[in-house]
Amino acid sequence: MAEHDSRETDALLEAERGGTPRRLVRVSHSHYEPHSKWAGIRHKFRKAFAEFLGTAILVAFGSGAIAQLVFSHNNSWFTMSLGWGLGLTFGIYVSGGVSGGHLNPAVTLAQAIFRGLAWAEVPIYWTAQFLGAFAGALIVYVANYSAIQNADRNSTIGIFVTGPQTKSVSNTAAFLAEFIGTALLVLIILSTSDKGNTPAGNIQPLVIGLSLVAIGTSFGYETGFALNPARDLAPRLFTALFGWGFGVFTEASFYFWVPIVAPFLGAIGGAFIYDFLVYASGPSLLNN
Repeated sequence: MAEHDSRETDALLEAERGGTPRRLVRVSHSHYEPHSKWAGIRHKFRKAFAEFLGTAILVAFGSGAIAQLVFSHNNSWFTMSLGWGLGLTFGIYVSGGVSGGHLNPAVTLAQAIFRGLAWAEVPIYWTAQFLGAFAGALIVYVANYSAIQNADRNSTIGIFVTGPQTKSVSNTAAFLAEFIGTALLVLIILSTSDKGNTPAGNIQPLVIGLSLVAIGTSFGYETGFALNPARDLAPRLFTALFGWGFGVFTEASFYFWVPIVAPFLGAIGGAFIYDFLVYASGPSLLNN
């Protein structure tokens, strides 16, 4: 989830066999010539594929941790939060050097508004993230198929989607929790990317993952901390298509819009606060 750079930062490593020992040299993407049809497709859509794979990993580990919590008494809210945090860490490591490792449409929007991500790339990122989240839900469904089929559907829907954890949580309160959680997440992403502050470098994915664990344990209980429109909407559509029915979009007073809208606004809010109060290291909506 590093800050966007319009230059290609993910240079390919090409093996040069002329000498011993074998030597690795960096080759710029601008000079890369694919040697097969698939290599050409991969080169063209590499960022989208990275976002797809990273988001699938995020949801697979995160929703997988919820499944273990549902089906086992040996897990807890903390272990579930840890599963989401590690899933985010692994997803960013898989994709970060190629696409920036956003894995979250709200993060992509903040990067476009405040860090110069090309607007033409935004729908590509969003589509890849949505499809990746859908694929992650499918992985969890397949891995837990027997347990899910033998359990009550109402007890397993929470594996895939978020919602008010108690009847006392209104949609307004849930919206506020999602807004705050996403704002904190984006603020940490930007601060650990800021060369004029304390950049986390190669351990940034771990720091961001730990921040998600902290948000989940400190602010997550009211809603299940989606903080990510793709993480909730894509698995919600998955459940509608795979046996839970389209009532998943109407339950809890049509709650489904909360984890879509609140994270987008929270990401903008978190980025605005960081740039307004701290960021002075480069171009920004507030610095230009």
